[in-house]
Amino acid sequence: MSESEAHHLQVIYQRLTGDIDRLTAQLAALSQTARAMKQQLNSEGHLDLGTFSDQLETYASIEANNRQIDTLNARHDTAVTRLAHAQLLLPQAYFAKLQLDFGDGDAEALYLGKVGYTDEAANDLIYDWRAPVADAYYANRTGATTYQANGRTIPITVVARQQFIIDHADLQQVIDTDAAIGDPLLLDVLASNRSGGLQEITATIQQEQNAIIRENSQPTVIVDGVAGSGKTSVLLQRVAYQLYRHRDSWTPADILILTPNVAFSRYIRGVLPALGEAEPLSTTYGNLVQAWGRQFGLAISTTNGNHLTELAKIMQAPFTETPAGLTAAAYAQSNAHDSLLTRMQRAWRWLQAVDRLPDDVSQWLDWPTLAQQLGLATLTTYDQLYLLLRFTAYQQTATAALFVDEAQDYAADTWLFLTALYHNAALTIVGDHRQRLTGQAVTIPDYFESAKTTVLHLTTSYRATGEITRFFAQFAGDWQTTIQAVQAAGTTPQVLKQADLNRVLAALPATVGQSIGILTPSQAAAAELAKQLPDAQVITSDSTQTVRPGLNVLPLTVAKGLEFDFAVVTDWQADFYQDAQFGNNRRYVAASRGTKGLILLT
Repeated sequence: MSESEAHHLQVIYQRLTGDIDRLTAQLAALSQTARAMKQQLNSEGHLDLGTFSDQLETYASIEANNRQIDTLNARHDTAVTRLAHAQLLLPQAYFAKLQLDFGDGDAEALYLGKVGYTDEAANDLIYDWRAPVADAYYANRTGATTYQANGRTIPITVVARQQFIIDHADLQQVIDTDAAIGDPLLLDVLASNRSGGLQEITATIQQEQNAIIRENSQPTVIVDGVAGSGKTSVLLQRVAYQLYRHRDSWTPADILILTPNVAFSRYIRGVLPALGEAEPLSTTYGNLVQAWGRQFGLAISTTNGNHLTELAKIMQAPFTETPAGLTAAAYAQSNAHDSLLTRMQRAWRWLQAVDRLPDDVSQWLDWPTLAQQLGLATLTTYDQLYLLLRFTAYQQTATAALFVDEAQDYAADTWLFLTALYHNAALTIVGDHRQRLTGQAVTIPDYFESAKTTVLHLTTSYRATGEITRFFAQFAGDWQTTIQAVQAAGTTPQVLKQADLNRVLAALPATVGQSIGILTPSQAAAAELAKQLPDAQVITSDSTQTVRPGLNVLPLTVAKGLEFDFAVVTDWQADFYQDAQFGNNRRYVAASRGTKGLILLT
């Protein structure tokens, strides 16, 4: 192991520990100064406006105090950020080193970490993994290459790359990565236990994942990836990258992550704070629709039985009859040959111009009569919300970027609603078209402008051993010949009798720190099975529990997106898995949840 690298780590580690002590003391001193300044301002805080000269002196004093407060706040904010970065880097100051030649023949060393860090003179000690130059590391090549920065193409030569396994001040291993990025480190990480929430993958991002994380040519990015390819991890790393790229204009409050259920939200919580970013907003689609319904004065209890697909077609055709509840004068502001959507948007703008907008927009139109005019039996409150969004050309500005996970589960109405509401936001959509368990499949790119959309694929499965990967690949349909495994073969999946469940669980390897996922076809089956396993935790779609060491019992619909050290699938031969339309998809999902072992119970 390189003595120079060990010495370099000691120098950086001592700086971080010293900065933590100094910044902690500095913040305490700033707080004391702030209290003293507040007391002084309170004692002197009177306005003397007697004469013009007195007024000038008073205003000058106020302005001087304001400058002192602004300076104090700036120093405080800088110290807080720097302290947070130092504390984040302390356990692992950096994970990689790049040696780059910028054309002068002299290789320059750059160390990459979760966040950037400089010395007092603003010299870079550690480069943020999201910095443009770091792309040369993740590009998986040495020799002459380029990277993009500030709209310019920078030519460089990658002389060497190294990865480090670091525990605080201890440099445990140095890995030369001339052939492939971090294969030894990647395999080591993949072999670790799967308990608790999802972990960030900064040190082991692979080339195809990096391309998605940094993709910025189009506002809409759609990712279709095989089971175990790291789709969710890539999505979260992309959130962090976008926050870095737009750091002057975006905050985590400008980000919204759409998750399939509450349990999944809990599973991914903590990844972004581990990368130095605050937790962004996240919600389920049902909760999102309900929240927007309340904003428009509509109580939406369900999205079932909707007519969004029919309404989208109806709105594009001419509609001569005045919609029920709308004045003829408003509807007459457009040509009879225009589409219903065009005419309603013009009517809304006219009502706005003449100050005749409805006090309650939810009651703007006569919904029951309008339904009959449109040839529908009824308009649900969900339908009404969609029509109001389209008819008013509503522009939402709260969300700058929307990230959608498990996208294959959403029906056509979801994409119609999201494109109407978030047409000004950047979208990242990830899923696996073979993991849809019920309902009618949709082609997601059809709902977006092709000129503004990039479709990318992830075909390497990292999660499971080679034997498990080959096993679930047989159920993957058109993915079957595409899926590539990176892990060693491992243990062959076993098919056993369901009556032997307790014996099966007892025979598994020691489970200290390891998770076992027992997957059932339904929530009811999970609850019933849990009665036989007093030590098991039941995970439901709306529960706050996430994967933990030991036994986890959950239905397949909730297990999707989660991973376990060992997966035990019950009722493998049941009708649920034999279904003509979705049986193979369900087997593909169930068999790909385990990382080290897979047992199928018949």
